[in-house]
Amino acid sequence: MKAAAVFALRVLVLTLVLIIVFIIASNLAGMAQAPLPSAHAASTPAAQAQYAASLFIPLLAYTLLVSLVTAWIIQRSRWRGLKLIAALVFTFYGLMTVITQIETIVYLRAKMPPGLIKSLFVLGAVVALLFVPLAVLIMGKIRGPEQPHAEHALTLKSLAARFAILAIVYVVLYYLFGYYVAWQNPELRLYYSGTAELKSFYQQMHSTVTATPWMLPFQFARGLLWSLFAYPVVRMLNTRRIEAAAIIAALFAVGSFALFIPNPLMPASVAHSHFWETLCSDLLLGAIVGWVLAANTTADRPG
Repeated sequence: MKAAAVFALRVLVLTLVLIIVFIIASNLAGMAQAPLPSAHAASTPAAQAQYAASLFIPLLAYTLLVSLVTAWIIQRSRWRGLKLIAALVFTFYGLMTVITQIETIVYLRAKMPPGLIKSLFVLGAVVALLFVPLAVLIMGKIRGPEQPHAEHALTLKSLAARFAILAIVYVVLYYLFGYYVAWQNPELRLYYSGTAELKSFYQQMHSTVTATPWMLPFQFARGLLWSLFAYPVVRMLNTRRIEAAAIIAALFAVGSFALFIPNPLMPASVAHSHFWETLCSDLLLGAIVGWVLAANTTADRPG
């Protein structure tokens, strides 16, 4: 009971720290000066204040969930100190910024004001570099010996094969959930394609492959990145394989909740459709990635 209370308190402290870090990072990245679409730029000061107030609860919920997942990972990690910090910075920046923003460049570049993409990459880097060391410190893993761990590292050939298989799994999940969850919203179809027409899955895939033949290789590469950024976390965990899968599922899915934060670039209906799409697909992908990569790397021991 005491351990649970201490863990909960640490999560709350991490949430407060993360909110402060977001504020600092936003200023350093120049987000406050970043131009918004004309409809928002032309709004009155009262409307801008109301918009800022609408960010609070979604941001609080998002930072709480991120802090919870972060605390869970650090609590179950056998690594400590600089090794743990470096691995988590790599993972957090990769999953929370790189994975998201490279897709933003592909799908939303024409809708984004100049300089905003650069600011988002800087924002993510500052958040990772400030938050992760503080999280490791708050969770009590800044010093101390690495926990003993019976580990049988995967060979490079085996690891490469798993990465390739997981990338294919990602592409399949991406298009299945993209079509059968997000694409069923006519407002979303209108937002991206300019028409609300709903083609069959086969027609939609044929159109994608024909019009943008580079898209499948691009998504395959993103699938490789998902596994690459998850791998350090799998390596650091000292848990049963099933818990490793649950942790990676939570790590992948937590970013979906950022879609509830009001976004002047994306209508709420579109964002909410993407939320359900990414939440379901990322939970499933994360569980598969965690389970596959944890084979022969995590100890089969009780929590």
